[in-house]
Amino acid sequence: MIYRILAIILILLSAIGYSLYSKKSLEAVLITDVKQESVLKRLPGAQFESLDGQPFNVGELFKKDPVELLVVHFWGTWCAPCEAELPDLLTLIKRYEDRPGVKFLLIAASDEALKVKKHLKKFPFIPDSSIYWLIDNKNVHRDLFGTTRVPETYVFSSDKTVLRKFVGPQEWGKQLFFQIFDELLLISTRKM
Repeated sequence: MIYRILAIILILLSAIGYSLYSKKSLEAVLITDVKQESVLKRLPGAQFESLDGQPFNVGELFKKDPVELLVVHFWGTWCAPCEAELPDLLTLIKRYEDRPGVKFLLIAASDEALKVKKHLKKFPFIPDSSIYWLIDNKNVHRDLFGTTRVPETYVFSSDKTVLRKFVGPQEWGKQLFFQIFDELLLISTRKM
């Protein structure tokens, strides 16, 4: 009987130890991946255009409200992989819509506002509070961010440093991405 109790305690301690190790490993991978993938280290001062034709300065976003995590996603209506991943990305965004410090900039590269608006009508749920739909027809994505293909996504911390870069289409609606973004949010709030 005592051996069973000891065995159960040993299993529980092993599970706790492994979960702590996994958490540290995930954080290390998140930080390491940035160093390997992204030349961009900090959020550049970029000017885009809203779907209504108004100028949008990314730096001003940080002046208005505290930003815990900023996700900058480059895409296009002309890009089939971008269209395919957009529903999953909206699922991820919806998960954070109650967290006012998490902001998403979805920037349509080399696109038209009318096409973007028409494309967005396909989606019944689009959170308003945390998404900024923007257009980049001046190649800011290429010149300042170094993005040469879409989709491409950057995640910036509260101090405007790059936490992670995702290249190509992702399966944003999966639990793994929820876990990754929760970890990135935790890392970013530590910097505040």
